[in-house]
Amino acid sequence: MENQTTAAAEEDHISKLPDDVLVHILSLCPYPTLMRTVSVSTSWQRLLSQQLPNLTFCLSLPVHKEPSMETPSEERVQSMARTLRRRCHGTAADYTIKNLRLVYRKDVAMECRYVDEFIALANATKLELVPHIGAESFSFSSADEAGDWSVELPPATVELEVQPFCIAVRPPRIHGPGVNALRSLTLFGLVVREDFPLAVTLFPSLEDLHIGNCTLAASMTISSDTMPRLKHLRFTEVSVSTDDTKAAITVLADDLRTLRMSCRGCSYTESPSERLIFMCVGHDTALFTKYSLFRLRAPKLVVFEWRCCYADEVRVDAVGRLSDVAIEIADR
Repeated sequence: MENQTTAAAEEDHISKLPDDVLVHILSLCPYPTLMRTVSVSTSWQRLLSQQLPNLTFCLSLPVHKEPSMETPSEERVQSMARTLRRRCHGTAADYTIKNLRLVYRKDVAMECRYVDEFIALANATKLELVPHIGAESFSFSSADEAGDWSVELPPATVELEVQPFCIAVRPPRIHGPGVNALRSLTLFGLVVREDFPLAVTLFPSLEDLHIGNCTLAASMTISSDTMPRLKHLRFTEVSVSTDDTKAAITVLADDLRTLRMSCRGCSYTESPSERLIFMCVGHDTALFTKYSLFRLRAPKLVVFEWRCCYADEVRVDAVGRLSDVAIEIADR
């Protein structure tokens, strides 16, 4: 009887919290913790089904994290799907999702199918994707051969982040009704090859682009032809994969205002003797940042930063009236 009274008191205490506080607390919880948490209070259950703005679903966790979550489980994923469907049942004002974060195995077709369903169903303002490779598929020798893939953006998505865990993958082909509305794009931990999708896909509303912790296996071009409204561009830790790779970075952006390039960790001007295995995290990141060519045409550019990056040739066709310039050379 005493335990029941204590539990009832705790539930009453929780139910007295303001809805905005409850929503913020629940938004910080991964799916398994979230489901255990909401079971203690009807108020929490109501918020989960109607008002929770930020959702994180871990379909399976990255390798070496939690063995029970490494193995794909359709039953577990179906439970998440039911939760999301209940969450999205109602009027638009009730179930608007601001941020959807999905952690899943890119080498498991079942999880990829559900990810597509979750993205379409949530129609979130911001979408974060964390694809990874299962333990049995983990291979350093094929780090840049994870295969082609795509992301179909729903109409409401204006911000997309792709941050693979551990092993780099190719950039996705981005398509769908949300492409025209996308304003911010972050691509982390990717391998840039000859078929760089940003060079052929039109993003008419994109204003902010951040490319980081990426390896260049080929040259890369950022152009107003595909991003006519691009205003802010950042390259961080963008490296070249081999000593014989002739990788150029070309920026031809008519409306660009700020350009920042940096390699904060460490940077090498001497070519590596062997192919560098690229890792998204940890101490094995390839940081050979000597490009064969850096070409810039940005007639409205006002801020330019170049930190610890190098190029055999630098070609500046046009820049605006620069108000802020920073050049940093590594001291080693």
